[in-house]
Amino acid sequence: MSKPLFTDVHAHLQDEKFAGELDDIVFRAYQAGVYRIINSTSNLNEAEKVIKIAERHEGCYAMVGIHPEDDELYSSETLSIIEEYLQHPKVLGIGEIGLDYHYDGINKNRQIKVFQEQLNFAGENQIPVEIHVRDAYSDFFEVISEVKLPDKKLLHCFSGSKEIAKRALDIGFDFSIGGVLTFANAKKAVEVFSYVPLESIHLETDCPYLAPQGKRGQRNEPAYVPIVAEFLAKLRGLTIEQLSEVLAKNAYEFFGKKLK
Repeated sequence: MSKPLFTDVHAHLQDEKFAGELDDIVFRAYQAGVYRIINSTSNLNEAEKVIKIAERHEGCYAMVGIHPEDDELYSSETLSIIEEYLQHPKVLGIGEIGLDYHYDGINKNRQIKVFQEQLNFAGENQIPVEIHVRDAYSDFFEVISEVKLPDKKLLHCFSGSKEIAKRALDIGFDFSIGGVLTFANAKKAVEVFSYVPLESIHLETDCPYLAPQGKRGQRNEPAYVPIVAEFLAKLRGLTIEQLSEVLAKNAYEFFGKKLK
């Protein structure tokens, strides 16, 4: 039987924590069976970095967008710049975008505007999108009710409840999860990813953050995806090979023909 292969649908290999080590990190991922890594930006200053990584490494791809914590970097030219980047053969969509009310001193109105405009653009052009939501689900559901949504929309590192997951499922969202699922106190995540249909699930790292149990306190990296996969497979009563096949199909259907 062939080795199970996985896609890390949400990583940040452009982060300075990986500086000077990218070739080794990608090689370790390939050795572990993680043969595709999709790096998302927090702002457009990172776009050239993720594209260069994608051009250097066959299994790496990119998403380009403005994260809510970088909402002040959004401008009237942002969407046209994103549109240009989307012409690149290895830029798969828009991400990460969304809402994050976790910290004090944020500008909620600006976050909503930036999220709304990027999401609507994705919907109008049917571009896959990766969304970050933290402590903001009420406004999230309000925003998505007011814009045209793309068919392919992913709630990355999903932190909501089973009830929130059901609402999002009814609107056609996919969900991704990483090391958090393996944490000893991750009862909510375990409940959600026991419930969500397998065809709506993806795995990620969100590296360099949120390393799985057994690696906690360390810098996360794509080579750790199989740790989460083993946990999810047991949770869903599947072999790791069966889960790998399902997740591969999910990734192809979500990201489309650009994902090879």
